[in-house]
Amino acid sequence: MLNSDDVALWYALHRFTTSYWFDVDFNGGANAHDFYLGDALFAVGENRFEGREKIRAFYLKRQRRGPITARHLVNNLHILSSHENGARLVGVLSLYYSQGRPPHYGIHPPMLVADIAADCILGEDKRWLYRSHVLSPLFIGNAIPISLSVDTDRL
Repeated sequence: MLNSDDVALWYALHRFTTSYWFDVDFNGGANAHDFYLGDALFAVGENRFEGREKIRAFYLKRQRRGPITARHLVNNLHILSSHENGARLVGVLSLYYSQGRPPHYGIHPPMLVADIAADCILGEDKRWLYRSHVLSPLFIGNAIPISLSVDTDRL
């Protein structure tokens, strides 16, 4: 049984979460789909990307938009519960985004601030994977993130 108060568990899930967003920010999300179970859910607002292939297709579409600068900042990560091979975590995500290569001048407030709720599974290989990874927008900037504006039926 995993203990949701265990510092090692918190660290493992924090590292898992930040590794995911690191891939998105510095590798265009090329490996993002590998952080999910085969039938997992990634949702941003009303947009649902179900299964590894839809998640992969979303990040490919995002990459095709050309060079971007993005930083997904994760804060206030908490483990709500845990069980034999999994845990439920919550946190806050702030997204800073701009089309093109850095540096970007002028005022660039966060494009999105969202609550994170994720169900994570520890595989037999001792790797964490998302069963579900849901971002619930709280604040949306002047530009709409592609994760909210993309037509998921056309991926």
